Amino acid sequence: MLEPEEGLVAELERLEGIDALCARVLANRGVPPEEASSFLSPSLLTVRRPEGEPWIAAARRIARAVKDRERIGIFGDYDTDGITSAALLYEALSRYTENLLVRLPTRQTGYGLLEPYVRDLFAEGVDLLITADCGISNRREVELAASLGMDVIVSDHHIPPEDPPEAAVAVLDPKLWDPEDPLAGVGVAWKLAWAVARELGGSEEGKRLLKGSLDLVALGTIVDIAPLVGDNRALASTGLRYLNESLRKRSIRPGLRALVDVAGVRGALDEEDLGWRIGPRINSIGRMKDPTPALKLMLTRDRVEAARIASELDHLNAERQRRTQQAVELALAEVDPEQDLKVVITEEIGGIAGLIAGKVASATGRPAAVLNRRADGSYGGSARAGETDVDLYGALLCVRHLMGEWGGHRKAAGISVKPGRLEEFSRGVNAAVRAQHEANPEIFEPALEVEAEVPLSALSNGFLGWHERLAPFGSGNRRPLFVSSGLVVEGVRRLWEGMYLLRVKDGPAARLAAPPEALPEGPFEAAYTVYRSAYGGGAEIEILDWRK
Repeated sequence: MLEPEEGLVAELERLEGIDALCARVLANRGVPPEEASSFLSPSLLTVRRPEGEPWIAAARRIARAVKDRERIGIFGDYDTDGITSAALLYEALSRYTENLLVRLPTRQTGYGLLEPYVRDLFAEGVDLLITADCGISNRREVELAASLGMDVIVSDHHIPPEDPPEAAVAVLDPKLWDPEDPLAGVGVAWKLAWAVARELGGSEEGKRLLKGSLDLVALGTIVDIAPLVGDNRALASTGLRYLNESLRKRSIRPGLRALVDVAGVRGALDEEDLGWRIGPRINSIGRMKDPTPALKLMLTRDRVEAARIASELDHLNAERQRRTQQAVELALAEVDPEQDLKVVITEEIGGIAGLIAGKVASATGRPAAVLNRRADGSYGGSARAGETDVDLYGALLCVRHLMGEWGGHRKAAGISVKPGRLEEFSRGVNAAVRAQHEANPEIFEPALEVEAEVPLSALSNGFLGWHERLAPFGSGNRRPLFVSSGLVVEGVRRLWEGMYLLRVKDGPAARLAAPPEALPEGPFEAAYTVYRSAYGGGAEIEILDWRK
């Protein structure tokens, strides 16, 4: 049970419109009284301006390129964050120039601003190269671009290496200035577009024009699982509001309308719709082939073209799911029970290693790395921390001398192991994870963070009103978890295999994922999250754990 500071709870309770339970939840999140209003009602007014020398230098260089009619090239990434980042910058800069192109990497060639991409962009006559959601780890490639006569602006959000690019005109990675800055790549791109708009069209004009990009910002931020705090919370929240407003007015961009249709989403969109239904369809093409159609989907104004591309992504996502399931079954058969970071070699050569690693991590309760042997004897793939509290980036940092290109954060990473170093890598990274476990014995099974113990009757009388103001939920802003005791099941209905809907005496309907033999009987205590029912509009709970 989380125990907030009593004085902070009392101060929050005194604010107008905040009841005792809401005050406790806010206190558990460390929200001080002076920030409570902006937390519960996020707006762009709280978003920090793109100020400082790097932003100014980048905006001025872009303005000069526009004035001198230089060719500007935008280079993104093949995931949703990189695609939305590239699309946003393309839309923003196309207001000022037509001498503009945008390109994405492919998994077959590799992630980041690699040499082949730099040479391709040079061959296409690019004078100014702007990266989107990549570039911070590409010091040599930025130097190559400069030697070829291209200026480079790096726009990224990943953890900077020890030697970030020096040859760039500007390096825009907020983690260089604040390691805890939560911005996703698309958030950095949005701020760059804002800085350019201020340089070319004035501050207020810039914000007005950028309102139309907030749907892309919300999508990229949420799907990338960026922490929904600070600027990210304001951008994701206002972006979701803009997205639903445009959905109601039928002014939503055709690509998102088409994705909503193929995903079968009904009613207003929320963060779970973006994260679990829309995002995977965009990501699917980049995992399996050239991601350019997904970029076109974000940019097109043609509904017929949008429907065609969305249908293609839907079919690719179904194929991705099938391949992932088969690969996970094979990977689990190869797991070493003695390892604390499961290193699994797979024959799967597609871009689904991260998905396989995530599912292996979930099934084993340990972080996992899924690797494929390359022709040169090296191994490449992805690692995921799963539901553990393992600092994956910190563990990999201990064996960085055994790896080639790599990067990531606490929960996920892309890695490349040098030829002949796999066994040493496996031993080293496992030793690093064990050291973390010795320092924190709960690292593999972190305790549930319960906000408060409440009676089921507390889930009425305005509960959903303030609860939904805490949204969007996700990384950095978990959905509140509550505990109630004395629950009694009066009826059970199977929704699908492994998921049941329980009729609880004197309480709301409750969803529970469990095998049929593990359903609760008699009075029990439950830890659960709360949702608004899509059918009746009242509260519905999802039980995450229970005991007699």
